[in-house]
Amino acid sequence: MVESPPTFRFNPNAYELGFVVAERVRCSCCERDRDWRYRGSFYTTASDVRLCPWCIADGSAAERFDGEFSDWSGIDGVGSVPPVDAEAAREVATRTPSYPSWQQEQWRAHCGLPCAFLGFVGADDLPALLPDPVLEADVDGGLGFPGELVRAYLSREGTLAGYLFRCLVCGAHRLHVDAS
Repeated sequence: MVESPPTFRFNPNAYELGFVVAERVRCSCCERDRDWRYRGSFYTTASDVRLCPWCIADGSAAERFDGEFSDWSGIDGVGSVPPVDAEAAREVATRTPSYPSWQQEQWRAHCGLPCAFLGFVGADDLPALLPDPVLEADVDGGLGFPGELVRAYLSREGTLAGYLFRCLVCGAHRLHVDAS
């Protein structure tokens, strides 16, 4: 019987986006031969760690290798008032595949929870997403970049890259922008 790979509440498109790929791997954590391999960031002092999605989802990879998939301090609301739900933030950091970004990923939050990462977004994607007052606030100055620059030059894979999130509570979209 073939075991279905796990899903990730905060990164529901991890397979479609290529963060977890159909590739045979001997997982460094469970030491089993698996048909799926994680191909993203994992912050640990261990070297040459190869992981399957099952060990990510159950938290065993983060525990065994004392690592994180997303930096705890890069999750909106961690250590701030009002705070983001700590258990949900821990799930993002230790049980959710991350996404690649130029500098370092930042995980957006809304309604007291981390948002779900949907994928990459460019300026041509914004009109279909707006008006969304939460997203509009991010685009127009909430990101440290001028809104007109974001609206003109944001790209899915370029030097001013966009990362789209959706609130799991209210459905609002959030945006993270990173530059090379």
